[in-house]
Amino acid sequence: MKHHIIQWSAVAALTAILVGSGNVSGAGAQKVRIAVLGFENNSGWGAWGADLGKAATDELVTQLVRSGQFSVIERQQVEAILTEQDFGWQGRVNPATAAQFGEILGVQLVLLGSITQFSIGTKSAGIGPARVRFTEAETVLDVRVVNTSTAEIMSVAEGNGKKRVGGAAINNVNYEQTFDQGIAQEALRPAVEKVVRELVSQADDFASLAPVATAGNVVGTRDGSVYIDRGENFGVTVGQRFAVYRVVDEITDSHGNVLDRVTEKVGVVEVSRVLSQSSICVVVEGEASEGDMVKAEGS
Repeated sequence: MKHHIIQWSAVAALTAILVGSGNVSGAGAQKVRIAVLGFENNSGWGAWGADLGKAATDELVTQLVRSGQFSVIERQQVEAILTEQDFGWQGRVNPATAAQFGEILGVQLVLLGSITQFSIGTKSAGIGPARVRFTEAETVLDVRVVNTSTAEIMSVAEGNGKKRVGGAAINNVNYEQTFDQGIAQEALRPAVEKVVRELVSQADDFASLAPVATAGNVVGTRDGSVYIDRGENFGVTVGQRFAVYRVVDEITDSHGNVLDRVTEKVGVVEVSRVLSQSSICVVVEGEASEGDMVKAEGS
């Protein structure tokens, strides 16, 4: 085990931006918030390594946004949270740990993806000096939809497809060895399109999920006042009380992966003034220090 208090300030700033930027659809209805935590490349296609998984993630995020059915967190923002919380792209995120992001990011669903099959080859044909060259890719994807409130896999979406890219030789580029973001996403697109169609068909089921109440953070203390990163943007009111929690331990496996974080309640604060994105509180029980987490009492 290792003992240290997590630095939540960067997470607090990112979470405020992410939650504050949620889109609204229909007659004031809040869209289901989704985070795509990245694709693992389990296809055996090693030429592009982790880049292939990131290309799949980008394409899935783009198509989910275009569907207009979901509020989707950008990959770069999700990756910043993964880095802050010491999670890697490969083998470190699973349904249990993914549920932690529901509280951090305020998302109801987390998507975990796997590229189970990928192949790309270049073929050419012609007569004499006239030759035609094209590249054909085949892809199979699996996506697990995790309910962040229960850590249960709500559904699994699968997609497969073939894509023929180009019709002539282009600068003699060998696509089997040279990674290109655009070519990769083109090759992955048909499979991703099928995945998104499956997810959109389940949008009504997802819409019944309750919003996730995110944990806040103590971002500073001064002259007896405690400052938290929750304000009007979270519906905080004067007189509202928050329980204060402190991370006192982390349980890790033999590879250093965090399995659980142990927290203890150390105090209670009461809101005395509400600002747009923060609130000023006073301690009514125990203590509170910068870096502690806060949760509305009763949540």
